[in-house]
Amino acid sequence: MPILHASPTPASPATVVPPRAAAKRQGWIDALSGMAANFAQIYFVPSASAGLLLFLLLALADLPAAITGLAASVAASCLAVALRLPQALLRNGQLGYNATLTGIAFGALWQPDATFVAWLAVCVCLTVIATAALSRHALPALTGPFVGVMALTWAMHPWLHWLPRAGALACDTGTPGFVFCSVGQVVFVAPLVLGLLAWYILALWNPRATLWALAAGLTVWAGLTSLATLWPAMTTHAGGIGINAFLAALGLGMFGHRPAVRFAGAFLACVVCVALGIVLGPLGWPYFTLPFNLAVWAVLRATAQPKPLVSV
Repeated sequence: MPILHASPTPASPATVVPPRAAAKRQGWIDALSGMAANFAQIYFVPSASAGLLLFLLLALADLPAAITGLAASVAASCLAVALRLPQALLRNGQLGYNATLTGIAFGALWQPDATFVAWLAVCVCLTVIATAALSRHALPALTGPFVGVMALTWAMHPWLHWLPRAGALACDTGTPGFVFCSVGQVVFVAPLVLGLLAWYILALWNPRATLWALAAGLTVWAGLTSLATLWPAMTTHAGGIGINAFLAALGLGMFGHRPAVRFAGAFLACVVCVALGIVLGPLGWPYFTLPFNLAVWAVLRATAQPKPLVSV
């Protein structure tokens, strides 16, 4: 006699979720995660929790910059969903971190008005599209899109008529705390204590890469203090050197390069900072994180493994 099995109860129409609706809902869930991860991905950390901590840290240091950064992050994530860009990149912040950094920079440098909001929206779109295009070709975007839109904004500045905000405090090169201050200055956070907290948040995610980046930063600081006695003008480049050298060492560490390569990248970023400072300084043009990008791109290209020949 055959054994009768109860047939499974069919799902009610209310519990059946169409594939398109499920994908759309997942996209918005990824967007929420990405909105926070965008802040951490500025430092190569694909973590929403770390991004939330960095946002709170930024809000303590400069609330207007935190607000514009958050607005840019939200807009970038929504645009990525609308364009149906890869969800994995959206979720870990790889599509919106350049837009977020642009929003932070706008809030830190200028007072908002209607033109400010409109142009920031344009820059957010440009950075998301550029970052996605570079990712599609397996090229590290780094902060190249951010540098591009900031250069475009600086070129248009005579016609924008934005009022500048009070300048942030510069990092003091007299103590090793200069290194921690430089970590915070990546997102325009000036106080030393908050820079130290930012470094600690990064160390929780990847202590090895962050410690080596700190060692490279300390080496750069020692070189700065030594050269300052022989070449006092070097102190005018100190801020850019501290930021770009730390980012170069951190980025190459996150890409898995050995410590010697990380130090070489940091040193190359220092040289580029001085060169760009000499050229752009008299024109009043800041270079932001361009030296970090040029140094890391150069090192990655120099250390790239040649592709094996494929016989036909």
